[in-house]
Amino acid sequence: MKKGFLAVLVCAALLSQAPGGNSTPDEEWELVFERGDLRVQRREYRGSELQEIKGTTRLRASLAATMALLRDAPYNHNWVYRSGGARILQQTGYSQAYVYGIVDAPWPMHDRDTVVRFDYTQDPQTGIITIGITNFPDFIPPEGSLVRVPDFGGFWRLQPEGDGWIAVTYQVYGDPGGSIPVWIANYAAALSVTRTLQNMTWAVQRYADVSSAEVAEPNE
Repeated sequence: MKKGFLAVLVCAALLSQAPGGNSTPDEEWELVFERGDLRVQRREYRGSELQEIKGTTRLRASLAATMALLRDAPYNHNWVYRSGGARILQQTGYSQAYVYGIVDAPWPMHDRDTVVRFDYTQDPQTGIITIGITNFPDFIPPEGSLVRVPDFGGFWRLQPEGDGWIAVTYQVYGDPGGSIPVWIANYAAALSVTRTLQNMTWAVQRYADVSSAEVAEPNE
């Protein structure tokens, strides 16, 4: 299986920074979608009109399988909402990579591209995996007619729950650049997170038999 370090993450959240002092308190999250285990919320970010989006769901899958899905660059366009493809620019072992990604924006919007760095860590006590997303828009020059995303970041978190289940959190914020109306950008951000997490449920089954020396499963 070909691998690309978390390239899927680029396209999944283009129109959506990790939590912290720049964001409003957790109690100010507003629910925008809920169905079964999937919840998508939004809140103000840095006083901007653009919103931070958080999606949570549960998967019947191993940590290794979920990481294999997130790392499979050639496959991401099959399940990541409006993915236009991705490629690895620079990679340091398993734990870090710079990734270029394209989002196939709906007409009449121009397609976007972005360059981000992904940093992978796993807590040895809890088994929780965190994948930080940091924006590096000047890592390579802009390409063609694509609009380079000026501000983007966030994280994925994979938390083992036992009995073969993991809890997934995907939280992102970004400025898509260009002249997109704010309400369209906010709507697209929430829709992107929702559809991507919905698709994740079936897409992860492709990797059910995958194991990894880099990923510690619960009770190993």
